[in-house]
Amino acid sequence: MPHIHSDRFTLQNGLRVVVCPDHRTPVVTVLVMYRVGSADEQPGKTGLAHLFEHLMFDNTTSGIDKQYDLYCARAGGSNNAYTTYDYTTYFVSLPAHQVELGMWLEAERMRDFRITDKALSTQRSVVIEEINQNVENQPYGVWRRLVEEASYLPASSYSWEVYGSADDVAGVTMDDARSFFDTFYAPSNAVLVLSGDITVEHAHELAERHFGTIQARSGPQKRNVFVADHERKGSKLVSHDNAPLPSVFLAVHAPGWKDDQLYAAEIATTVLGSGRTSPLYRRLVKELGIASAADAFTERREHSSLIHVHVHAADPKQSTDDLAAEVIKTCSEFQMTEERRQKAVNKERMTLASELQRTRGVADYVAHVTLFHDDPNIVNTVLDRYENVTSVEIESFIHTLGDMSQVNRVDMVPA
Repeated sequence: MPHIHSDRFTLQNGLRVVVCPDHRTPVVTVLVMYRVGSADEQPGKTGLAHLFEHLMFDNTTSGIDKQYDLYCARAGGSNNAYTTYDYTTYFVSLPAHQVELGMWLEAERMRDFRITDKALSTQRSVVIEEINQNVENQPYGVWRRLVEEASYLPASSYSWEVYGSADDVAGVTMDDARSFFDTFYAPSNAVLVLSGDITVEHAHELAERHFGTIQARSGPQKRNVFVADHERKGSKLVSHDNAPLPSVFLAVHAPGWKDDQLYAAEIATTVLGSGRTSPLYRRLVKELGIASAADAFTERREHSSLIHVHVHAADPKQSTDDLAAEVIKTCSEFQMTEERRQKAVNKERMTLASELQRTRGVADYVAHVTLFHDDPNIVNTVLDRYENVTSVEIESFIHTLGDMSQVNRVDMVPA
């Protein structure tokens, strides 16, 4: 993978800007990442970060309203946004000669709070409907909500999912929205990345022109503090909510993303549950025939990541206890080999290298490591960090999944 060059500077209002020139294709991605997610919410105000992502498509001083898609499409580009537990991202990818349009659009979001009562009412309804479709009325749709409850005490803001509660979303007021914007959508709480066919000089000029005129705001004075004692271990929940087949969702805690051990956790789940040759799939699906699907993955978070294992039964009468027991047995007896390690490392490296071939992939990764590590050059070391993971580290994480005292379990069974 070629070295990703970056140049960074900070505007007077505190906005950090990183430019990653790449002249291979005439495309530029303009991406703004804010350090705010559902982990910054308060009980009774869950879902606000995701709702605000929707609202920011209406937040403009120039009467653009819901025309972001139209502006981008007419210019031959695309745009989108997403919210996580720890950050929210907005991006626009455009032909290089249209880059100023992207800068203007993203600056409009940040400049000032201009949400109307109508926009708030509309987006509350849109998000509630999204929750109903993707969570409440979706088979196994509440799995993430239940896993959060099983894995964290209520005092932790990781104990609810990004969507939050529909009732909480319905109760969001204009004062809530304004306070959220003033607190978290300050220039100093964000990173702007331009990746693609643009020079550092041109990027600097555009950043000053469009973002440099935005007034500095104080940003968050106090964030929710994660406490390790808020992690649950060995808990179990049972749900009969919209489960076509008996299924088991297991989770154990892993380090946050500032700890290099998280790379080992990711390799561990790739080894354990990625593909039809993985130990989980081979044992539960092929050999025993008690599962129709079995996989594993690592969910990255700033402070307390989660290693997930999902198993769906092959038969409606299958016992979830048997499913869980076989996962525990497979993990506790697992023996790591160098061949497995290298195969999984190669897979992770290929996935990341593929992402970093795209301007959007570069912008997203560089924004993340700049926002949370203040070092855009980490993007050039991450492949080596995967390569440096040892078999002992991988096996240790897999064995943790074989220890019921560490595993949080959610059973979803038909009513």
